[in-house]
Amino acid sequence: MLIRNYHAQRWLLILSSIGFIALIWAVFSHVALLSVLDNLTAQLQLTLLPNWLHYFLSFIFFFSHSWGSCLVIFLLAFFLWGFKYKIPAFWLMTTSIISGILLHIVDFILPVTNFNHAMQFPAFGIFWATLIYTFVASFVGPEIQSTWRRSCLHLVMLLLWILVFCANLFQPDVQFSGVLAGWLFAIIVLELFEHLYVQYAPTLAKMNGFYGSWY
Repeated sequence: MLIRNYHAQRWLLILSSIGFIALIWAVFSHVALLSVLDNLTAQLQLTLLPNWLHYFLSFIFFFSHSWGSCLVIFLLAFFLWGFKYKIPAFWLMTTSIISGILLHIVDFILPVTNFNHAMQFPAFGIFWATLIYTFVASFVGPEIQSTWRRSCLHLVMLLLWILVFCANLFQPDVQFSGVLAGWLFAIIVLELFEHLYVQYAPTLAKMNGFYGSWY
C-alpha cells in the first residue's frame, strides 16, 4: 500500500489541528507579533520585485492556483489511472474536490480583513501546493527505483513549494497568517483523507472499475 497508517500521522493531524485553531485565535485576538507580520506582508506586491523575479514567481505560482493546480492534479490523476493506479487516481481527485470545497467554506466563515480589505484565510496557493507536493511524494516518488533520482525529485518539489510559499506572500488579498493557515489546513485535510485511503482502498480494489488496481 502506497499510503500506510503510520502512528506519526495521528500526531501530525493532532498538532496541525491545534496549530490551526491557535492561529485562528491569534488572528482574531490581534496578537501583536502576528499583526505586525500580517501588516507587512499584506503590503507586498510582485511589482516591487525585479522583472525577472516577478515573472519567474508568477510562473511558478500559476501551477499552484486556480487553473494551474487543476491542470497538474488532472494530469497526475490521468497518468496514475493509465498506469493501473486507479484507486490512487480516484483518491487524488476526490481529495482535491472535497478539500477545495472545504477550503472555500472555511475562507467564507472566517472573514479576515486587513486595512479594511478582505484577505484569504486560509490562503489558496500554498494549500494547493501542499496537496500537490504530497500527491507526488506519495504516488510518484515510491515508484522511482533510484535513490538518487528519488531524492532529486523530493528536493525539486520542496524548492518549488518554498517558491510558492514566497510567491503567495506577494499575492493580493494574502498575508502571512493566511499562508500559514493554508499550509496547516492542507495537512489536516490530507491526514484525514489518508486515513480514509488506508481504510477503504482494499475494499475498492474488489469492486468493478477498480479490480486489479495497484494501491
